[in-house]
Amino acid sequence: MRVLIWASTLQADILALAQHLDGRPDTELLVAAEGVEAWRREPIARVRPFRAPLLDRASADTPAQVRAFGADVVVCDNHFPEFPAASRVCFLWHGLGWKAKDPKDIGVNAGHIQRLTGIDPRRPNPRLLAQCYHERDRDWRIRSWGYAPENCVVTGSCFSDLILSPPYSRADLAPDYRIDVAGRKTLLLNFGWHYGRIFPGSWQPRLLGSSPMDADLAFVRALFARADVHGASVLFCLHDRWRYEPAYLEALHREAGRFPHVELKHKNERPDNLADLVVADAWVSNLSSFVTFFYHSGRPSVHLLPQRGAKIRYSRVTRFGLRARPAEPEVEWMNQPEDNGGLSAYDATEALAAVDRALTEPDCCRERAQRWLETHVAGSDGQASRRLGDAIAELAARP
Repeated sequence: MRVLIWASTLQADILALAQHLDGRPDTELLVAAEGVEAWRREPIARVRPFRAPLLDRASADTPAQVRAFGADVVVCDNHFPEFPAASRVCFLWHGLGWKAKDPKDIGVNAGHIQRLTGIDPRRPNPRLLAQCYHERDRDWRIRSWGYAPENCVVTGSCFSDLILSPPYSRADLAPDYRIDVAGRKTLLLNFGWHYGRIFPGSWQPRLLGSSPMDADLAFVRALFARADVHGASVLFCLHDRWRYEPAYLEALHREAGRFPHVELKHKNERPDNLADLVVADAWVSNLSSFVTFFYHSGRPSVHLLPQRGAKIRYSRVTRFGLRARPAEPEVEWMNQPEDNGGLSAYDATEALAAVDRALTEPDCCRERAQRWLETHVAGSDGQASRRLGDAIAELAARP
């Protein structure tokens, strides 16, 4: 079979699946992704380079090369090719977390699938495979997205294969970081950008500063200092540079530069976040879906939760820059924020206390994380990529 990987970024499930398909004897693979040159400089590319051709998704030559390849199936995680790249689609989640997908985005994705396959995903579609992590999340797609049950297949998390058996060790990765990830503990800060800043809802900024930006800066400053008290370094991972307001981004970099044991990195410049999971001893997140992959390590995680009843304002990127959507008093959650595999914090004081525990009790979240995985992710056994690869082979063989 001929498979095209059309990735937003070579990370997480689509990366693990691509690497599995790259080694399958029954598969000819073509990979197109954003940030290819940055990915080639990363540790994962050094230890697991692709045999398949690797194209920059934004290149003007890519559509012609994709058409010449003649894929049987295109695998997409968050974006779809705007041209007829293949008549069969394997659609992956872009992470499993808490925030429900925007209904407008669901409609847009459904339109792309219908354009490529000729059939709406809300009807039985023999040319579509919608990957699901668990029966629970399969039920969500059917109930909330309206996808036909025949289109949804439970295969688990491909990325868990790499997390359970990483291709490098912490010692191997030490030269790739400025901070000491081998001799000191590492506190990973990885915040989703969907709130525009860090805090999910009203975190009473007046207790931390005079404005929302001051609140964020005071909080990260406190996290940096608290980690140092424990003899830990901080790895501060941010999304793509262009997803932030310039003044806010400049302020975060300035704060990070004041602490010798803090390293700040951006997804578009250094996309190998599997390496970040390997070197991290504990994690602080604001309900970024990426933290659920960390649960496979059994190490502690701290979750910044919105205060109950708080209005939440999400952000979106427009051609005019970052813009906030109207505040939403009632947010639909795919999974409730309290349903997580780590420690929950509703304000800055609770968050710092949770960091203290995470850095001194390395097993404090192990059982909770395992329970979360058992109820949300099927088959964390190192074989998820093979299962999805087999399902794609069956899809490719359909008329």
